[in-house]
Amino acid sequence: MGLNRRVTGTGDRVIRGMTDDGALRTMAARTTDSVHGALAAQGVRGPEARALGELMTAAVLYRETMAPTLKVQVVLRGGEGSGQVVADSFPGGVVRGLVQRRDGAPAFHLGAGSMLQMMRSLPNGELHRGVVEVPAWSDGGINEGLMAYMQQSEQIVTMARVAVVMDHDEVVAAGGYLVQLLPEAPDRVGPVRLMAQRLEDDFMNIGERLRATDASPDHLLEEIFYGMEHTRLGYCTLRFGCECSRARVMGSLATLSRSDIQHLLKDQEPFDMHCDWCGTDYRVEPAELQGLLMES
Repeated sequence: MGLNRRVTGTGDRVIRGMTDDGALRTMAARTTDSVHGALAAQGVRGPEARALGELMTAAVLYRETMAPTLKVQVVLRGGEGSGQVVADSFPGGVVRGLVQRRDGAPAFHLGAGSMLQMMRSLPNGELHRGVVEVPAWSDGGINEGLMAYMQQSEQIVTMARVAVVMDHDEVVAAGGYLVQLLPEAPDRVGPVRLMAQRLEDDFMNIGERLRATDASPDHLLEEIFYGMEHTRLGYCTLRFGCECSRARVMGSLATLSRSDIQHLLKDQEPFDMHCDWCGTDYRVEPAELQGLLMES
């Protein structure tokens, strides 16, 4: 079942580039409008909104880097039972986010016990799953977790930064970059030192840079590779969206037992379902439920 049409037309995109000597590659993304769409659907503010936006950007960079033709999912578990944030990135460029928190639980925050889980499919169909501890928000948060995962689970030297710039509760800019040292690099020491110094000097706190350039990934790529011969390899447009649909709802209901469907029909009232990702409501009429009984 393909993704539905509930997406936003945006200037969001992720671009890929590589130095001509084959030593370094980078992914840079603008996710401003996609994050805005997800925050509106989730109705979240403050730290939860920032965490959701940054995680969505991290998911895009992770997919583009490790599994560009497959869906990936990234889960950030908050500290002290404060729930979790989930982000999905699809190969067609659709990205979405979800905040999950129990009633009465504290607002989402990073702290003791925070974990970042990255999941992607392997060519043989198996699921690769990696989990790393996430430092406190003031110590780097998602950025440090993303780099630690790439180093520990993928054995790839990676430097990355994602950020969401907000004016009160409005998203002004969102995006980020990921730079990797390629395993076949002929000189591994020189490129790492040069790039690490450049990123540490100019690209560690990228919020104001994103604000000033409308989070342009073209600007990020050109500035990161400034003075280095490089080639732009391609791009993918991004947009907020969801894979839910009425057909999926009916397919899910069709997996219920006859007794469960009969229970839903007991009062002959419509059955309502709500998509937690995009906020779409679906109403299934009694006649449709009766049709499922006839099919089974």
